Amino acid sequence: MRAIMKTTLFRIYELMALLLPDKYVRYSFPGGKIYLNIKESPMMLARALGVYEKRKQKALSRFLGPGSMFVDVGSNKGDFSLLAARISGPSGRVMAFEPEPSNCRWLGESIRANGYENITLHQMALSDSNGTATLYLGEKSGWHTLLPGKPQRGVGVVNVQMRTLDAIMGEMGYPRVDLMKIDVEGAEMSVLQGAVKTLRSNEDLVLLMDLHPQLGVDVLQLCTYLEQLDFTFYEMTPPYTTPFHPTDRTTEIIARRSLV
Repeated sequence: MRAIMKTTLFRIYELMALLLPDKYVRYSFPGGKIYLNIKESPMMLARALGVYEKRKQKALSRFLGPGSMFVDVGSNKGDFSLLAARISGPSGRVMAFEPEPSNCRWLGESIRANGYENITLHQMALSDSNGTATLYLGEKSGWHTLLPGKPQRGVGVVNVQMRTLDAIMGEMGYPRVDLMKIDVEGAEMSVLQGAVKTLRSNEDLVLLMDLHPQLGVDVLQLCTYLEQLDFTFYEMTPPYTTPFHPTDRTTEIIARRSLV
């Protein structure tokens, strides 16, 4: 079913692409209102249609509720941050981390369009140290990376602030985190290494991660690192209790502490 939906979406996009305006427009989706330029890619069209990464959307609905705390590392246009803000409500909190200036600008516009006061937008990259870093810009707005020399990511460079999640959480007194989404185009391990205290101090934390073996990520090494922190992997389908065994080509995982 996912393959059929993806094929259909690409066909629709191919038919529409030449006629689409090359500008940002506000759309309605499950998280409220979002600004997107759907001429950029089929994935932006999927966001506008409310069908982008439906499995992750369902996971957000399962693991977040009123008053929840969500951390979005690599927010891009903010679809998951906005959805989490709607689910968690005024008593909840969303921390969105996105280093690329244009993405941040449009995510900020979307936050204001919805009137969400429970989202804090941080224009920075998360990694394993504090300082500044070079962000290598991709041909698509979701392809920017901290890794040099990667294909389709040589459009330009921009210097960005870099922090560890532990440093930021430490400044906040290490609040509870219920769910964390990480999508950072190859810098996944650095984010985890900079968040080790946060990972250890939240027993019920759930991780949703996009992995990028095509960018050189050692998936098995990363999963071993999480296992050493007592995380276990499960199928990304309800009820999220079926064990999953990652391979070196796995591109997404849901990790939580063992249910046994």
